[in-house]
Amino acid sequence: MEDEEIKARVNSINWYHSIEVAPGVVTPGLYDPTPLLDLIGFPKDLSGKTILDIGANDGFFTFEAEKRGAKRVLAVDLHPAGQRGFALAHELRGSKAEYVMGSVYDLAPEIHGTFDVVFFFGVLYHLRNPLLALDKIHAVCREYALVETHVLDQYFVHQGKITPLDTIHSWLKDSPIMQFYPNNELNNDLSNWWAPNIQCLRAMLDTSGFQAELMGQWGGRAAFKATRVDFTPPHWY
Repeated sequence: MEDEEIKARVNSINWYHSIEVAPGVVTPGLYDPTPLLDLIGFPKDLSGKTILDIGANDGFFTFEAEKRGAKRVLAVDLHPAGQRGFALAHELRGSKAEYVMGSVYDLAPEIHGTFDVVFFFGVLYHLRNPLLALDKIHAVCREYALVETHVLDQYFVHQGKITPLDTIHSWLKDSPIMQFYPNNELNNDLSNWWAPNIQCLRAMLDTSGFQAELMGQWGGRAAFKATRVDFTPPHWY
């Protein structure tokens, strides 16, 4: 395929991720996660690992896992692979990653199998039922999950204004709390439902069968490595 044909096909898609899909050809995405890879604890070597990428979107992290040696990668998102950029990036990169249309709530080991490492980047705060999602992840995770999300510590929303939690009261950042967005209070986006603070996210992971380690915090975001421990999730939800 000629470079001009590749570029024309790439430019026909509204990309979210910036991905190198061919030598010298990078998709014009709104978001390039490359500078955050070390901050979120993305493994430098995934040789022989099986990976589940929840909320894969155009597939940046899926393809990065392949690049770093993963033997199997399953990408999951709510839309068909061809609706956004995943299918084209998959084709142009010669990827062997699999794609399943579905929700984190649909995950089940008897259907999807289990995975050494689970990626859960930029999804949790879009969920109405985040603890249920963490229970589902625990069921399909063998080693650890990497979780990155919007957090509340520097980003409490009040009457349309943003303020750090500790400017309201010094002990709020040390208490496990979440803010609920019933409408579009967070970034004028109706898909944003919840923002935990870091202590709350740590507690949510701990009570969902993970040992949580904070990997990085920047602005209104944070990332945890959540190592799986044996655990029976509660059944009162």
